[in-house]
Amino acid sequence: MNEGRGRSFVVFRLGAELYGVPVEGINSIIRYEMSTPVPRSPQSVLGVINLRGRVIPVIDLGHRFSGAEFVATGQSRIVVADTESGLVGLAVDEANEVVELSAESFRPIPEGVLAAETSKAFTGVAERDDSLIILLDLEETIPHGANITGGSDVDEVGGVLDV
Repeated sequence: MNEGRGRSFVVFRLGAELYGVPVEGINSIIRYEMSTPVPRSPQSVLGVINLRGRVIPVIDLGHRFSGAEFVATGQSRIVVADTESGLVGLAVDEANEVVELSAESFRPIPEGVLAAETSKAFTGVAERDDSLIILLDLEETIPHGANITGGSDVDEVGGVLDV
């Protein structure tokens, strides 16, 4: 990132924490819908949904980061990320904001704070107003094997913010 220039991030909530992912990696944000469980999938995979004719996996980030299972509410959303392995849905408690974060607001995460298995997923934190937003690397956030769609075409879907 260029010094002094900001970047746009989609900010979402998991539990009490705020997380941010670069907006260029996001395809769309949709209201949460129940997914269809897939037998023998990883525990962090809730299942699959049909997104405008495409079958995509939905990941429980809360389970991945803290072991807490996702519980859907009226505010829950699926953040549809465009990753190297295709489209992947991220089940989150709330997501309805795109923010511009200045380069000056970015801070590294102190050494020794993160567990080894998730340390690459977190790129730092950003200060915004009175809160901290944990910044994520989408490719490192998605657990290996998340593309469980059995070869379905999950490459291209037009982006629409539907919150």
